[in-house]
Amino acid sequence: MSRGKVLKNPCKSFCIIMDPCNLSLDLSDTHFVYDDTAASAVSSPLTPTSSVTKISPTGVIELSEHFYINNKQKAPIPVELKLNGEGIYLRRETGEVDEINEQRIRMDDIIGSSCGPSMKKSHRVSLAPCRRIDEESEVEQATKKDISAYLHIYAYIKNEKHSMRRERTVRILRFRSFDTYEENLKVAERWHHAIRINKAALKHELVEKQLLIFLNPKSGSGKGREMFHKQMAPVLKEADVPYELHVTAHYNFAREYVRKHSDLLRSYSGIVVASGDGLFFEVLNGIMEREDWRAITRQLPLGIVPCGSGNGLARSIAYLYNEPYGPKPILYATLTCIAGKLAPMDLVRIDIGKEGKASEMYSFLSVGWGLIVDVDIESEHLRSIGASRFTFWAIRRLISLRTYKGRLSYIRCDRKDGRKAFGTRVSTVSNEERRLPPEVQEFHDIPNTPAGAKEDDFYSTNTGTNRDDEFGDAISLDHMSFHSNADSWHSAVSKRTAYFSLTDQSIRSRRSVLSRLESINLEYESRRPPSTIPSLDLPVPTDTWHTEEGEYVMVHAAYTTHLSADCFFAPESRLNDGIIYLVIVRSGVGRSQLANFLLGMSSGTHLPKEPNKYIEVVPVRAFRIEPSPEREGIMAVDGERVDYGPLQGEVLPGMIKVMVPNGNAID
Repeated sequence: MSRGKVLKNPCKSFCIIMDPCNLSLDLSDTHFVYDDTAASAVSSPLTPTSSVTKISPTGVIELSEHFYINNKQKAPIPVELKLNGEGIYLRRETGEVDEINEQRIRMDDIIGSSCGPSMKKSHRVSLAPCRRIDEESEVEQATKKDISAYLHIYAYIKNEKHSMRRERTVRILRFRSFDTYEENLKVAERWHHAIRINKAALKHELVEKQLLIFLNPKSGSGKGREMFHKQMAPVLKEADVPYELHVTAHYNFAREYVRKHSDLLRSYSGIVVASGDGLFFEVLNGIMEREDWRAITRQLPLGIVPCGSGNGLARSIAYLYNEPYGPKPILYATLTCIAGKLAPMDLVRIDIGKEGKASEMYSFLSVGWGLIVDVDIESEHLRSIGASRFTFWAIRRLISLRTYKGRLSYIRCDRKDGRKAFGTRVSTVSNEERRLPPEVQEFHDIPNTPAGAKEDDFYSTNTGTNRDDEFGDAISLDHMSFHSNADSWHSAVSKRTAYFSLTDQSIRSRRSVLSRLESINLEYESRRPPSTIPSLDLPVPTDTWHTEEGEYVMVHAAYTTHLSADCFFAPESRLNDGIIYLVIVRSGVGRSQLANFLLGMSSGTHLPKEPNKYIEVVPVRAFRIEPSPEREGIMAVDGERVDYGPLQGEVLPGMIKVMVPNGNAID
């Protein structure tokens, strides 16, 4: 490379000119340093008012400052930086039109910033202060001490050539326009706080509460702690996100903690699971076992960082938002958990009954019976080899193929119509319905009887009832009470009562209503989501349900796109479409066809495009599986083994909120 050639940064939109022999950049961790500077090298030192500051009506802060890149072998390169609600803009001018370069770092890609006295390591791309390069303050000459304040801006920018990767980029601003470190630090802190406030405006709130993080130290291949400290913790530190870490000590540790902790909403801004899908299942069901589960599901989002061997939910979220997953899934998922964007997600209520005992649980991933579940559960003893355990055991189970007898029932739903019909949250009431108890009706004054009209006409016209109607209200039937008390302080129909009631009576009445409202709301909040399907001990209706009996290789109900990181099982599924994708593989399927089915699951090409009597996918909103007791088998919910026996599921659209990346979801 010849001298003076333009060298661009990985974002391909902002470049600097300097001797390439004196420049060393790590493209996976790029640093650039800028000094605060005036418009020219001969201008006076920067004053507190020399940076342009604006505050928009929405509270977004706009800053503008001039910096330059100091290259000892060439003239300083001036750079103008602007900060606003959309991000940071960098503009470099060299005097030639073709060498004016601009770059924008989106606010969505900036995770945070920090300011302090010095950098931990030197950078060859050094910068000079706002005065002339050969000028040094008397303080610096006397002490030879760096009085500069440094602002580190951390961003993870999606690579344009490799869109499924994000590269860590650090922009370092050096402030040394004043003669003391304290004064320079004030200027750096102004930018630091502006970035923080603008990111809060992007999230529509300034979250001060901490994240609750559950870490399974045995997840995946047993390196959970190492993964957290090397990959998650540094990102959380850069983003300045407070968190409380709990390392799970035993099975259902997280479930018990979430169920029993009384101050979840007041203490935390969200719950993040650093493990596989099994720990997320624990947290979810711990929440649903609480009395205040409705408030928790509405206000406390859930996030997942894939440290396990399955990781179906994390992979599904990344796919649906066109975000990278590999080669650094933990890093990318951590960025998702601090992005501040939420989306509703369906749950499926699972009812299980065996030997007269019924139990209820909530699922977010899938329900399985047969081949896939056999592979998942039976390969648990090979967990130490990671995700490859699934491939190894699938081959073994394909050789010794099993079939299971039973009855399958479901309510079919059209995919397109289903998204419209079931894509709204269930079990909600309007604000107007919550405002008053069902038996309390809005009060209206009784209008004056028109002149010349009979009282019987008044009752039939204004109340819709006859005075002799046995179902008329008590006040309407009490003719004498109406005459004697219509204008008294104690009459319920008096205008004087309506507009001039006594203060102490009004307060007592208000307290009574508020007390009743509070008790009704508490009862509503703790009530389980209502079911629209029969219980397991009752037969399903024949008019709305489809029922079949036979032998099955597998029946798998999925409601996320991926069952694991490399299992693209339900490509049409969305987080909040109100649809369960029921995949049925019947007995009689050939081993070669079944092998192609298993191989195609990694790319989503396993489902038949044409009708197939052996392999079928059915979009449903509820299903029931009733295995024959003749042969024992395995059934699992979200990868967790459950009692073998009758099982049914019903979708609950948009029941919880999950943390998702910035960007638009796939339609």
